Amino acid sequence: MWDRLQRRPLLTYFVYRALALTWAFAPFQVYYLQRRGLSVAEVFDLNVVFSLSAVAFEVPTGIFADRRGRRVSMSAGGFVMALACAFFIVGKSFWAFAAANVLCALSMALSSGADSAYLYDHLNTTQGTAKYARLEGWSTAAKGVGNLAAVLVGALLYQYVHPASVFVLTALLTCTAGVVALSLPEAPTRQGGQVADHLRRALEALRADGRLLAVVSFGAVSFVLLRLSLFADQPHLEAHLHGEWLRRTVISMGLLAAAKEVSSAVVAGVSGSILQNVRARWLALGLAGGLVAAYGFMGEDHAPLCTVLMIALAGSFGLFSPLMRALMNRLIEGPRDRATLLSVEGMGRRLLFAAVSPVFGRAVEASSLHATFTGTAWVAAIAYAVLGVSALLSFRVPSLSPVAVKRPVSGSAVATAT
Repeated sequence: MWDRLQRRPLLTYFVYRALALTWAFAPFQVYYLQRRGLSVAEVFDLNVVFSLSAVAFEVPTGIFADRRGRRVSMSAGGFVMALACAFFIVGKSFWAFAAANVLCALSMALSSGADSAYLYDHLNTTQGTAKYARLEGWSTAAKGVGNLAAVLVGALLYQYVHPASVFVLTALLTCTAGVVALSLPEAPTRQGGQVADHLRRALEALRADGRLLAVVSFGAVSFVLLRLSLFADQPHLEAHLHGEWLRRTVISMGLLAAAKEVSSAVVAGVSGSILQNVRARWLALGLAGGLVAAYGFMGEDHAPLCTVLMIALAGSFGLFSPLMRALMNRLIEGPRDRATLLSVEGMGRRLLFAAVSPVFGRAVEASSLHATFTGTAWVAAIAYAVLGVSALLSFRVPSLSPVAVKRPVSGSAVATAT
């Protein structure tokens, strides 16, 4: 079995992606935490803990992956998640759940970035990177399929077995992913230098190339909008449920989460073809406009439309991840600091989310969910307008760093990177 996994690295990689971030508890986390005595504001405060922890871990784990190997980092992420689940199960206070979120952030940081870097470098050394965008989309779709199965089983376990059982399921899945990652073939990685050296080179690449900075900024704003919508699903759903469905909100949330995973997986599965046939600038404009419109409509309190938009936002996530990874990887030259640069991009989005999340949560408590969505739509529209002008200027100016960042070339590469 182990030899078979090593002989088919791409299939093994897809299996890993289907298991590694299958957090079966995610759709029911707000219910669980409120059941343990936390308020809505405290739940959003945990988002701050998670985001700041992710920021703290992003660069060190990226450097760890660059130095010790992508598969080692990916494997460690799975086992750390199991430890986080243990804290969720035994925790009874805000600080216990804060510790669980710190471990979740560490798990995610070890896996995210390293997995994309592994795929790109593996293709670069075996068959070329022409299929990278398509395979990245397929791997994101595999993640969606894994999450689909996990949330459906998780809903049944939460409703009919025990709320904590969703964390047991998550731990089993991520530990399996940790074992699978170790079977991936990888050339030895030996990167020298201190943490400050890796971070300095990554920040210098961002400073020298406005295109990278524009992509990172766009990703941060879009990520915040996509993530905030996830934590608003429960109050939104409860506001529109009636009768028997209201009494079975966990099952309803599970079905909604399943529909969202299907949407995300389908879009991610075709994202490679989309990236090859549609210029990335138009995809970015479409994503930005769609997010602003979705928040505006969700502020108008239309029940059926809100549910449709929740599913559509999940589909946007299916395109967002492959789009960002393709843009970043095509602008980064060479494997030396690839995982570190991808981690810096993740650090930027987490910092912005940490700043916005508590404001959003308290706005919901102080006014209403719908007024908060409307206000967020206006703020997002202004942010995207500023970023649009900045990006327009940046992509017309050549890179100042011919070493760390790749200049666009003719053909399909331009269509993807600009």
